[in-house]
Amino acid sequence: MNKRIIILGTALIILSLLIVGFTNTNNKDTDGSTALQNKTLALENKIFEGPIINTIPNLYYGVDTRFAAVKKSDIAKATTLYDFLNEGEKQQIAHVNSVDIIVIKNNEHSDIREYGTSDQLTDAQLKLIRSMGYFNHFKIKTEFKEKNTETGKLEERYFGPHITVVPDTQATYINGKDALINYLKDYSRNDMRIIEDNKLGALKLSFIITKEGTVSDVKHDAMSTGYPSIDERFMTLLKNIPGKWTPAENSKGEKIEQELVFTFGPADGC
Repeated sequence: MNKRIIILGTALIILSLLIVGFTNTNNKDTDGSTALQNKTLALENKIFEGPIINTIPNLYYGVDTRFAAVKKSDIAKATTLYDFLNEGEKQQIAHVNSVDIIVIKNNEHSDIREYGTSDQLTDAQLKLIRSMGYFNHFKIKTEFKEKNTETGKLEERYFGPHITVVPDTQATYINGKDALINYLKDYSRNDMRIIEDNKLGALKLSFIITKEGTVSDVKHDAMSTGYPSIDERFMTLLKNIPGKWTPAENSKGEKIEQELVFTFGPADGC
């Protein structure tokens, strides 16, 4: 009897140990599985951030004459205000009050000017504009009346086209204007990263295309981007434009120097 009790007790002890061991094993597996799941979720929920790059605004790049180009040969044939206006400007005018021809020097109005009171330019006005050399500039300050399309009434208006006198043959970049603009864009792209909150001013740099077809006399002309490193970058790029230019020529076919202006800034502000 005692022997039977001992055997039964031993069996119960062994069974208890097996149950406890199995339970602990399951708990370990469950803990490991939970830890792995938590780690996976942590990786999925973690936000990986790359380098912060400022938003670059839409930009304008332009290389052209300082103002609207008008050939000296066309100026020699001009007799009226309308010879210098585009179609949109012509359509605005119902009656001309006055026309003031003003010579521009160093980006400012000079005291050299001639005044008239109709669209027909006076002899003095014609003499003044015909005497101007290549790449000189003038403004045609025009006060006029425009008909309001809604009320039918005449209203006072004003505009002042700016003109640059150019030869029939202007300087051209041998690789084309698109290639020139792409060069300026591509080699300044990294410099744009410092622009903050879309804050960017306009920049004008002038340079000369020599009779030999090279770039010279690059200088700051007006305004600034507000970032000296960007301004300086464009100065360097203009000085090192690859390739050559075909020089400008006067009416006699003689090669002459030409001034060009590089304009850069926000696309909606240039």
